[in-house]
Amino acid sequence: MNKSKSSPSLVDSEKIPNIKKSTSCELLDDDEFYFEEFFEGDGELGIVFDENREGGVFVKKISPKTVAAETYGLYTSLILIDIDNTDVSNMTLTKIEKKIQNAWLKNSRVYLKFRKPIYKEVYTTLLNYELREYYDHFVELGAKSNEDFEYVEYGDLVKMNMNREEIERFKQINPSI
Repeated sequence: MNKSKSSPSLVDSEKIPNIKKSTSCELLDDDEFYFEEFFEGDGELGIVFDENREGGVFVKKISPKTVAAETYGLYTSLILIDIDNTDVSNMTLTKIEKKIQNAWLKNSRVYLKFRKPIYKEVYTTLLNYELREYYDHFVELGAKSNEDFEYVEYGDLVKMNMNREEIERFKQINPSI
């Protein structure tokens, strides 16, 4: 009796390409759903935090004319998970604010890592229309569900640097553009 090769062996020996799978929400833990920054400068850091229902600490407000206000990619609703390479996902708001304040007052610098809010409906819709790269822009505009796309204006798409083809694809989501 001859033994046949197992499937993994066959894949390696015949150079069969991997099967393409549809994107699922499990893939939303990619690095692109994190924002990290080494904040450094004179004056105030300028981030106001608050606690959400799940106990996570998020950016509630970014004060104007501060170090944070000059940081590209930082926006409200980001969830703080790390301060100076220390996991803070289970710390209270008070402890987190104290830790940031101590680092800032001592060195005028602090490393912060955030998890971006994941709105699966928005992400999936943008993915289906090949507009996933604009996810952060739509979240910054306040999109949390597909219904929020109706408030997007043509000027918003231009500010995102969408080209004509991408704008046409977005018009399939929001025909009133």
